[in-house]
Amino acid sequence: MSRIIYLFLSLCFCVQLFSQTALQRSVVLQAHFQAADAAIQLDWLADPTAQQYTVYRKSLDDTEWGAPIALLPGSDTTYTDQAVMIGQGYEYALFKKEFGPVRDTFCLESGARLRFEINDMYNIGLCCSFGFGFYKLEACNEVIAEGSDFGTQQSITFEHCQSSANCEELIITIQPDIFPNSTSWQLYNDQTNELIGSSGNVGDFISQRPAYGYIYAGAELPAVHQRGSILLLVEDSMAQLLPQQIEQLVLDFRMDGWKVLQARASRQESVELVRTRIQAHYQAQDDLQAVYILGHVPVPYSGDIYPDTHTEHRGAWASDTYYGELTAPWTDTLANRATAQFAYNHNVPGDGRFDQDSIPSKMELAVGRVDFFDMPAFQFGEDFLLARYLQKSHEYKNGLLAYERKALIDDNFKQAFAAPAASGWRNFGPAVGIHQIQESDFITTLQDSTFLLAYGCGSGSHISSEGIGTTFDFANVDINGLFIMLFGSQFGDWDNTNNFLRAPLASGNTLTNCWAGNPPYTFHHMAMGFPIAYSMKATQNSEGSVYHPGPQLVHTALMGDPSLRLFAYPRPSNLSSSLGANEIQLRWNPSVDSSVLGYYVYRSQDLAEGFELVDTQWTVDTTFVDQSLVEEGSYFYMVRAVKLEQSGSGSFYNLSLGTLDSIFYTPTVSTNTLTENHFHLFPNPTNGALQIDFGQALQASIELELLDAQGRQVATKKVGAGTAATSWQLPLSAEGVYYIKYRYKERLQVQKIVLLTQP
Repeated sequence: MSRIIYLFLSLCFCVQLFSQTALQRSVVLQAHFQAADAAIQLDWLADPTAQQYTVYRKSLDDTEWGAPIALLPGSDTTYTDQAVMIGQGYEYALFKKEFGPVRDTFCLESGARLRFEINDMYNIGLCCSFGFGFYKLEACNEVIAEGSDFGTQQSITFEHCQSSANCEELIITIQPDIFPNSTSWQLYNDQTNELIGSSGNVGDFISQRPAYGYIYAGAELPAVHQRGSILLLVEDSMAQLLPQQIEQLVLDFRMDGWKVLQARASRQESVELVRTRIQAHYQAQDDLQAVYILGHVPVPYSGDIYPDTHTEHRGAWASDTYYGELTAPWTDTLANRATAQFAYNHNVPGDGRFDQDSIPSKMELAVGRVDFFDMPAFQFGEDFLLARYLQKSHEYKNGLLAYERKALIDDNFKQAFAAPAASGWRNFGPAVGIHQIQESDFITTLQDSTFLLAYGCGSGSHISSEGIGTTFDFANVDINGLFIMLFGSQFGDWDNTNNFLRAPLASGNTLTNCWAGNPPYTFHHMAMGFPIAYSMKATQNSEGSVYHPGPQLVHTALMGDPSLRLFAYPRPSNLSSSLGANEIQLRWNPSVDSSVLGYYVYRSQDLAEGFELVDTQWTVDTTFVDQSLVEEGSYFYMVRAVKLEQSGSGSFYNLSLGTLDSIFYTPTVSTNTLTENHFHLFPNPTNGALQIDFGQALQASIELELLDAQGRQVATKKVGAGTAATSWQLPLSAEGVYYIKYRYKERLQVQKIVLLTQP
C-alpha cells in the first residue's frame, strides 16, 4: 500500500466551542426602518465566540435562501439593507454556523480493502428521533454505503476503487443529528487493522451545531383583511355544553377576517373518520388554512420515536399532524415495538397507531388543540376549563388582557440537549426587541406580571419540568405568560393524565403552548401580524434549506387557538346601521386605543362567505354612508380599527377585531318613509312575545314576514283590515337579530328586533 495522503478533515473546533449555550446557538435579531436612508437595519446581541456572520435575504414565499448578501466579521452587531421598499416584507437569515454535512476526504491506494465503522454512544444512530442525519461513503463517482438508523454500531468492509490511479479519493459525509457528540467513526485498513482516520475520540463533537436566527422585517406592511377559512372541530359533548361560548368564538373568527367552517366529532369514533371529515372540508374550501380542535376529539398516534431521548418512551406519540397532513397515506403495517413503559406508546401492526416517524408530506393545514380531558389537578370539569379558556381568548382578541411587551426565558438545560432554549431567544427578539428579553424564574415571574412571551425548559416528566414547576403548580398559581413554549422529557407526548404541556392553557392568561426544542420552532412571522397557525405550519414544513435541513417528526403540536395573533387591541363598538334615501348610514363608537389611525368598513350578504371592503381607504370618522347598494336584501356590516403597529421586526398595519350590525335594505325607501314611525314593536329586545302597534287602523289586510339575520323567511302572520295593534308569539328559539317586514300602501316597512331567550 502506498503512503496514505490525508487531504482534509473538518475537525478544527474545540469541544468548548461546540458546547454552546442557547444564546450562543442563536442570533437574536431585531429590525427597524431607517426613514432617512430608506433602509432596514438589523441589530443583534453580540456574541464574543462568533467568528463570522453570513446574511441571507429572500421573499417570504421563496423556498431557497439563494446566495448570501453579506459576510460580516464576528464582532459586528448590525447590518443595513438599502435595497428595500416601504410596504414590502423581507425575510432574513443570519448564520454563525450553517446547516450542512461534515465531509472528510482521503486519497487512498486503489484496490485497498477498507473497513468503515460508525458508532453512536446513545444507541440512536443518526436518525430519526433527533433530526434526520445520515452517513455516506463515496468513491469513483459511486456510493459505496449509506445509512442512518444503525442504532449503536455499523461496520462496512469494501474494496476501494479498482482503477489504474495510485490515489483515489474516498469521501466520508456525515449529516449530524442534534447530538453531534454522540456519533463517531473510524476508517481502517481491513487487512492490517491500521487506523487510517477517525472523527476523534468517542464523545467529541464531529461538527459545530448550527447557530442562526431568522426575522421577517419591513416597514408599513399592508393590513391583512381576509385570513382565509378555519375549520372549528368540536367534540360532541363540549358542543352541547358550551353553545354560547362556541357561538362567541365563531363571531370572533369572523370579526378577525376568517371564514368559519364547523364540524363535530365523537370521542369514540376512529381517527380515520375524523381525518376523512377534515379532508372533505379541505377539498371543498380552497382557502382552508387551519383546524381548531376543541375538546377531546380522538387523538392520533404515530411513529417509533423517542424525541425526549428516553428509550422507555420509544414508540407511538400523540400526533395531531395526522389531521393537518391530508394527502399522503399513513400506514399501520411496519412499526413493531411494545417496549415502552406505557401501553399507549406501543405500536404494532394493525393496532390503529401509524408507522410514520416524520410527517410524510407537507402539512396542508395548521392544527391547534384545546383539550382539558383528564386534568383532575385543576379540580374542575373539562367543560368549565374550556369555557374559561374561551373567555380569556375572547378577552385577549378584544384587547382586554393587559400585558407587558416583554419575554421571559428560564433555561434549566443550558448547554445540554442541544440547548433547546434557543427557540426562545431566536423568536423573542423579532417580537419584542433584543433588549426586552429577561432570564428569571418561570413561575414566580409570571405570577407577578403578564409577559407576552415566555420559554421554560428542564428535565421533565408527564406532569413536570425541573426548575419550572408541575401541573399542580399551574393549577394553584395563575401563570400569566400569553404565548409560551416549554420543553422537557415525557410531556411532549401530551395525551395523558394532568399532562404538563396542556396544563398552562387551564392556568392564568396563557393562550398557547408547544414543546419547543426538538424541533426548534420558527415563530418569527408572528412579529409582523401573522397568526400562530402560519408559523406552526412553517415549522412543520421546514424541510430543505429554509429553516431546517430535514423533515419534522409527527409529534410537533400546538396547544391553543391557531388563529391567535400578537398585539391585540380594543375594537370599535356599538355599530348601528340605519336606512337612508337609497343608502345605509353607519355609526359606531371609536376604539379606546389612542394610536388608532382610522377605520375600515366591510360588508357581506352571507357571513359564511366572509366580508369585503366597502372602501379600500380607511375613514378617520366614526360614521360612514354606503351608497353602493343596488339589491334589496339583508346586509351585514363590520367596522375594524387600524393602527401602525411597531414590533421588534419593523411596522405593519394591524387590524382590531370588528364590530358588527345587520340591516335589511330596499332601494324603494324614501326620505319621508325614514322619518315616519309606521309601526312600533315592543318589547324590543323580546323573549318572543311581541306586540305590534300600527299607529292607526289598517285600511287593507297585510302579511307580516319574520326574517332571520340573513333575510330568510322564518314565519308569516296575516293581519286583517281595521287592525290597529296585534300580538305575535314568535316561533323562535335561537337568540339573535331578526326583522319584521310588510308592505302597506306601496311602501316597504322593515324593523329590526332582537330575541333574548334569557332575561
